[in-house]
Amino acid sequence: MSNTSYKTHNYKKLQKTNFDIINFENLPELEGEEILTRNHKVDFYALIFITENNGKHSIDFKDYDYSKGTILAIRKDQMHRFYLNKDTKGFLLCFKEEFLNSYLNEIEVSSAIQMFNELLVSPKTQFEQRDFKGISQLIKGIEKEVLVINDIYSYKLIRSLLHILITLIYRLKSKEYNNNQQSKYLKDFIKFQNILEEDYCKTKKVYDYASKLGFSTKKLNTVVKFIANKPAKEFIDDTVVIKVKRLLLQYDLSIKEIAFKVGFKDPTNLHKYFKKHTSLTPEEFRKKYPS
Repeated sequence: MSNTSYKTHNYKKLQKTNFDIINFENLPELEGEEILTRNHKVDFYALIFITENNGKHSIDFKDYDYSKGTILAIRKDQMHRFYLNKDTKGFLLCFKEEFLNSYLNEIEVSSAIQMFNELLVSPKTQFEQRDFKGISQLIKGIEKEVLVINDIYSYKLIRSLLHILITLIYRLKSKEYNNNQQSKYLKDFIKFQNILEEDYCKTKKVYDYASKLGFSTKKLNTVVKFIANKPAKEFIDDTVVIKVKRLLLQYDLSIKEIAFKVGFKDPTNLHKYFKKHTSLTPEEFRKKYPS
């Protein structure tokens, strides 16, 4: 299976405007079940809003049950797949960071994007009817601007509505997570996470990341434990395993090539590392998720 990013309805439109919204019911006829129901990588941010019926959706190989009032947040570069149900109703809202950058300042964009950080908050949020009603009105306002009005003012209004929508969701989600975003450790954690994203293929040692941050290993462990509820080494390993899983779904890459990409000079070391953390060999994982 090639590394084809998930293409939404009228993907050229998403590339041009950096934004699109799709009625959930139209997805199968627009994209085809073969694309939707296999794991695929996205190169944009996506929000799934469920307005009717129950079902499940997979994000980074983990299934999340949904029902009316569920919102699922999918971060750029994550893998996801649909379990199609013709009775499910809702919306898929897709946007690129550039869409917000052209309107919001850097701090506001950073704050908005943190809502998609699955290591800080769960991708799934279940809202009560009174809260979801306000969110539904915002989604309908966005849909109307895209599909009905669509004039020279529409995308300015859509950016405003999207910012309000994300901020509202983030405010409601924060109540479940002890206000992590206000924690004294959050800025340090995000710095660590950014460095890890760049250097995970170079080193997997806590000491190396602590040194880059100017921390002791004890301080880095304290920061990661407070935010992610796990030791720094476990967090590093979890990140590397997710990277490997995504690469394994690129069937044009050999296990040896993947090993080199993630910093293992000997493919045997990748084999041992992956099995230790997943109980599967790389080959067994590929068989579990065929193209």
